[in-house]
Amino acid sequence: MKNLLVMTFAAAATLGISTVNAADGTINFMGEILDQACTVDIGANNTMTVDLGRVAKTSFINAGDEAAATKFVIRLINCPASVNAAQVKFDGANDLSDSSLLAINSGPGSASGVAIKLMTADRAPLGLNQTNGYSYVLSSNWDNNLEFYAAYRATQSGVMAGTAHSVANFTVNYN
Repeated sequence: MKNLLVMTFAAAATLGISTVNAADGTINFMGEILDQACTVDIGANNTMTVDLGRVAKTSFINAGDEAAATKFVIRLINCPASVNAAQVKFDGANDLSDSSLLAINSGPGSASGVAIKLMTADRAPLGLNQTNGYSYVLSSNWDNNLEFYAAYRATQSGVMAGTAHSVANFTVNYN
């Protein structure tokens, strides 16, 4: 019994020592919690629906083919004077073929071989689940309309027809 107790303490001491690692560097996390920010005004319950339309599967012959882009706007109102720019981060399920694209919902009756490409106001691709470098200038003197685009994009040749719905959440980061 005494030997078992000594071995238990020795094992615990060894495990404690093995969790000490040498540091290769330091990361300082910095930021600020704002007292007041802009009000997001996109509809009831802060939910917006973007209709990407009904697109024929023959529009997607090759992987990378895209349907026409649909514009949508995130409106920020009542911005304080202390906030002068913002970036928007979109989070959602990554497409398995291209992680920069938003995956469509899978299941019975769902399309396949297609995903949703999100773009900035100038139609540059927006990455998904990451902060992008695109910044929108804000004013406290008027409503701020942050323009974006979305389009179906084939992730493979041979797109299968069906519903092509998805959901993304967004976060406004103020500069």
